[in-house]
Amino acid sequence: MGNKIKGLIFGLKAHKIGAMKWAIIALLLPLLAAIGCAGASAPVVRPAVLAGQWYPGDPSVLGAAVDDMMARAGEVPPVKDPLLFVLPHAGYPYSGAVAAAGYSLMKKTVPGLIVILAPPHRAPVRGCALSSADFFETPLGRVKLEKNAAMALAKKTGYALDDEAHRLEHAVEIHLPFLQRVFGARIEKDIPILPILVGDIGPGCGNLARELALAVKDRRPLFIVSSDFTHYGPRFGYRPFSARGKDEYLKKQKDLDMGAIMPILRNDAVAFEEYVRRTEITVCGRNPILLALNLPLSVEEAKLLRYDTSCGVSGDCENSVSYAALALGGALDLSRERGGDLRQEDREFLLALARRNISSHLTKGVPWSVREADVPPACRARRGVFVTLKKRGGLRGCIGTVLAERPLFELVMENSYNAAFRDPRFTGLSRDEFDDIVIEISVLSEPLPVNGVNEIEVGRDGLFITMGGRSGLLLPQVPVEQGWTREEFLVF
Repeated sequence: MGNKIKGLIFGLKAHKIGAMKWAIIALLLPLLAAIGCAGASAPVVRPAVLAGQWYPGDPSVLGAAVDDMMARAGEVPPVKDPLLFVLPHAGYPYSGAVAAAGYSLMKKTVPGLIVILAPPHRAPVRGCALSSADFFETPLGRVKLEKNAAMALAKKTGYALDDEAHRLEHAVEIHLPFLQRVFGARIEKDIPILPILVGDIGPGCGNLARELALAVKDRRPLFIVSSDFTHYGPRFGYRPFSARGKDEYLKKQKDLDMGAIMPILRNDAVAFEEYVRRTEITVCGRNPILLALNLPLSVEEAKLLRYDTSCGVSGDCENSVSYAALALGGALDLSRERGGDLRQEDREFLLALARRNISSHLTKGVPWSVREADVPPACRARRGVFVTLKKRGGLRGCIGTVLAERPLFELVMENSYNAAFRDPRFTGLSRDEFDDIVIEISVLSEPLPVNGVNEIEVGRDGLFITMGGRSGLLLPQVPVEQGWTREEFLVF
């Protein structure tokens, strides 16, 4: 089995603080292996399962209810070129007014395709679950599904057709009556939806996001992320604070939610993921949100449109769920490589961190101390990384981590120490050698399976091969530095 790795390589001569030596390898656009899929043999309609429960089942009552909620939304903050919405998915009596604020703004858009990213509640999902249906149905009629993009994505690693996961799921269906009132008959004819249930996505989120962007880039897509925010109380097993009375609860709850909302408005996947990890906040759509924040988006403007809680609606603050409507405006930009676009200051930080860590071990026998609060957000992302030491042009140590097990800055600390003192090919680095050492850091993508050697480009791709319990790895810069031909690289 072969995998290719994309990398960003950069170096710093250790004894010249601030003097950098750059060697940048072009970032690889993910190419994932195809997997089989089964095409639908006949039109399929997924019937409504929430009608009469989460929203009215009578068509005239439902249409009037949706229209009334959007009318009551009033003026919402303007957002230029709305592209991505985060909207709640509870029953209309609870979250409908918040969702209506988003849909009121959405009336100003003219999408060619609506992508709905939602969490699965009724069935376990690993990766992203697609539907093979031709239509989803509500009491207001049918909503057309985008089949070509769904079938193309189903061939990609991490995506699969899973109609059972969609069969009883409410997080997509709850949005459809709003879309039907906003876009009318066009939602059944020429503005299809692409519903995706986003389950456990692990470290491959960036690849999933890019494949999605590639599949819809020519369709004027509009993205809806279906998510509620904090689920508070014993019913949900989450009570991060106590409060005396409704007013104190509402204040503390909003403060907690805003810690998750602000990174979304900044389009900052790293900060959002870190906040969720640190607080364990019960945002049910955290995985769809992470996938959306890893899309190659150029965001120009973002706003919180509306916020509320079920406590504010029902008065029950013992168990409460929070709802928010967010809108991000901008454009889909495939030239952006999310997670790989380290800024110069990020690179400088990692290089300085590696240098100081090695120096601290040499002079004090302990690792360099760094406060996580001082670490740039991009350096807290989970990325594979190798640290290479060179002395007068020759290799002096190279240790790394292929898979993104921990935050990048932690792996740079660990691997800089290992490259200096634990590479079995060399004796431990001495103080006398330190001034002659050049440090290179190679930040990697997730390993991507390939079908054949024609997909590998020398100088752009690294190579990771496993066979019979053994493995070998070459970083992207190795064949360039060694002057190898393509044939020499691929038969190493």
